[in-house]
Amino acid sequence: MEIERRILLMLKDGYTQDQIASELKDLEITPNSLSSVEKNLKNIRKSYDAKTLFHLACILCDERYFEDDEY
Repeated sequence: MEIERRILLMLKDGYTQDQIASELKDLEITPNSLSSVEKNLKNIRKSYDAKTLFHLACILCDERYFEDDEY
């Protein structure tokens, strides 16, 4: 599973950005720093033309992005 999708699924489950970085480290997935998580989220928001994380979540829910997914 690609890193962007894994990050989005963790956000959906209520993880903070710090917790996501920690979880990626625990899973030995790189890159796993807080700054890499922030950079990935910025790129994801940009690709969906979302102004905030909340806006991104609304867009993804409207597109049914999260149906039947696990990380």
